[in-house]
Formats: sequence, structure tokens, C-alpha cells
Amino acid sequence: MNRVAVVGSANLDLVAHTSRRPAPGETVLGTGYHQHPGGKGLNQAVAAATMTTTAFVGRRGSDDAGRGLAAELVRHGVDTSQFLAVEGPSGHALITVTPDGENSITVLPEANHLLLPADATQALDVLAPRLVLTQLEIPRETTEATARWAVTHGVRLMLNASPSAALPEHVLAAADPLVVNLTEARQLTGADTPTDAARLLAELCVSAVITLGSDGSLVVEKGRTTHLPAPSLTPVDTTGAGDVFAGVTAAQLAHGTGLAEAARQATQAAAQAIQTPRSSR
Repeated sequence: MNRVAVVGSANLDLVAHTSRRPAPGETVLGTGYHQHPGGKGLNQAVAAATMTTTAFVGRRGSDDAGRGLAAELVRHGVDTSQFLAVEGPSGHALITVTPDGENSITVLPEANHLLLPADATQALDVLAPRLVLTQLEIPRETTEATARWAVTHGVRLMLNASPSAALPEHVLAAADPLVVNLTEARQLTGADTPTDAARLLAELCVSAVITLGSDGSLVVEKGRTTHLPAPSLTPVDTTGAGDVFAGVTAAQLAHGTGLAEAARQATQAAAQAIQTPRSSR
């Protein structure tokens, strides 16, 4: 039995390194280019698989990119029996990385948007995981169906509400935890400060984690907010750091680790990731 099932997206990431981000209407010359398997779902599944048995539920295209994405998951020991090919292109992401390690990303969902609600729930019936981790790079209806499946089957649901979007109350209420960055937390709650956002999220979810970048994270559980600091470091590439955090947190929770300790271990894993060039991870 897979302890974690990740229901989500898989993309081929096209990464351009530039000296700075272009202004509107401006062209800048790049300093380097790489292609990597990615997508929030795939990244999180790979991170979770470093610590526990993990399956991936998703859709890939019938192209070379899709075959490469499946091979990457298999290489990391992820169960791909529910990562099925559909006719057409796989998802892609266009990523710009600057020397400070920051990035900007445009996602083209393609095959990811062909993962329908029935596809996800039927796959979860087969996999019978202890914890389900999902995000918002797949159709909203599929995320909602995944949440309903988890509630119906008494399975813990971890929701990384990214990219930011409005969510039904029943989906938020099932999240244990909801994982968002500060921007996403503000958009969900309208709060100005991390502390206020944490307080409001506590009223919406079973538990929540707000990631704060170099300031660490806030863990909200059972009416208590805990601040977890992040190690001081110089980032090389922050792409996918949030996904490493989510995947490692999910794996730890599936093994019975408490949320604060799971997030603490995930913080260390994410810190190591952003100090490592993407091509070397």
C-alpha cells in the first residue's frame, strides 16, 4: 500500500537563466537554458518518495515529454500505475531564474487539465493511500472530488492551495493541513499580516502551514500557532522549493509524525534544495 498518493500535475520545465527579469515589452538575453521534469504534483511526489512509498495520479501527453516525465517518476521510485497517457501535448512550464535565485513561472497545463474527477477518485480507490496530497494545477472539479474522496474514506487530505484560487468551504474544511505561502494566505483570508492570516486560516481548516521563505513558516494546529525559523543561506535556485517542503511534510505525516515536526524536517529539506542547482537535484 502506498502511504502517500499525490493527485496533481506533471510538466516539462523550460528554464531560462537571465541577469534580470524583463520589463513589460522588453527583451533580455539569457545566460543559460535547461529542461527538467517538473510540475507541482511531480515535484511533490518525488520529494515524498525519498521518505515513503508514494504513488502519482495524473495525466501526461502522448509526446516525448510525457514519456520523459513518467521515466523521471519511475527513476525516483514513484508508483506510476495511475499516471496515464492521453492524446496531445504534455504540460509545460516556462521559468525565468535570476542570479538571486528567484524565479517567475508561466504554466501551460495541457494534459494536466484532462485529469477528470472520476479519474482521480477511481485511481484513489485502487491505491488506497493513508494520505492524499493535491494542489491547484489540475481542474478545480478534480481537486474538489479528491477532497470529497478523502473525507468519505477517512483519509488525511493535505492541500497545497497553489496557484492561488478561491476554494469551496468544504475543500478548505477538509485540509489537514492546508499549505500556502504568504501571498496565497493573504488572498484566501484578506489579512495583512502572517499572524492574522494564520488566525483566520485556523477557522477555515483543520490545520495550516504558511511558508514565509527566508523567515521560515507558521504552523497552525488546534488553536496554536508555532513559528519555525528557516536556516540562513544563500539560494542558488528557489524553483520547486515549496514542492519539496510539501512532499516531505506529506511523507512525514503519513508516518505519524506531528505537523510541527514534519514541517521542521521539510524546512531543512527545502533549504538543501535551494542551495543545489536544479540540474543536480
